[in-house]
Amino acid sequence: MAKRPGSLVLTFSKKNMDIRRLLENKKLNNESFVATDYICESIRFYEKYKDSIGNNNLESIKKLIDDRLKKFIQANSTVTLGLAETQNDVENKKTIINEIKTNISTLESDLDDIPIEED
Repeated sequence: MAKRPGSLVLTFSKKNMDIRRLLENKKLNNESFVATDYICESIRFYEKYKDSIGNNNLESIKKLIDDRLKKFIQANSTVTLGLAETQNDVENKKTIINEIKTNISTLESDLDDIPIEED
């Protein structure tokens, strides 16, 4: 078989047979599939983005996790864990405490009205 100018022959080692099967399956599913175009686009994509993956990405992931965890705690927890409470939350808690105090006072006064006979 004559080699065209500018062509390159690829051989696949055992560790890369998965890539060979992937390319073969793509060709079976799509007759217009061109393996060399696919390989070249993959390499271009890798070269373009290889330096953008790293510590910067890790820090942004940590920040995203922290932000989402904080929002989750605010939305789903009755314990604030140091998060600032809104004025409405404080007022609601004061109202509940006052209702409890009123109920205790009412119970105590009702107990005073119950005759207790000593033995």
